[in-house]
Amino acid sequence: MKKIYFLHGYRTSGKKFLCIKNFYKDSAEFLPICWDWDEYMNVPEFLDEKKKILKEDFGEKILMADSMGANLAWNLLNEFPNLYYVMTNPVFCAEQIREQEKILPEMRSKIFSATAETIKNKNIRLVISKFDEILDPYHYKKIFGASIKVLELEDEHKIINMKEHMPLIHKLIADVFEKSKGICL
Repeated sequence: MKKIYFLHGYRTSGKKFLCIKNFYKDSAEFLPICWDWDEYMNVPEFLDEKKKILKEDFGEKILMADSMGANLAWNLLNEFPNLYYVMTNPVFCAEQIREQEKILPEMRSKIFSATAETIKNKNIRLVISKFDEILDPYHYKKIFGASIKVLELEDEHKIINMKEHMPLIHKLIADVFEKSKGICL
């Protein structure tokens, strides 16, 4: 079973994960698992718990993360250099957020700043919405240049057409699992 560990975005309804779960509901090959979080949690404790899960899971797996959930995932990236990541509209840093005044103080202090220096693992695939109204969608170019594979969607930050995009996203996920074959964590 290929596990897709999923970190949702900040204060989201879970629609993206629900689309992923529904897409794979009849699959004997893929198992999506949601890692729930909120802005009040103890981030180091949460990350330690997830690191333990990833270390103890010797099966095929990837980490998929959305928006601010992807920001949490940056904390795990270098810990698992052979793990592959799929990130949808990821938050790289606080400065990437268009409306700075909307960042709550309890969140600002928890936002990891992903830079070319802090992110060594390049096993990343990005899903970027061209019409992202929350984030600068092309901020990734400042971090990675053209070295990261990107799937661009004609959509907004919430990926309101997630169900329609799932065949493309699945193709990306399947490709990531193919690339990770035989790699030990």
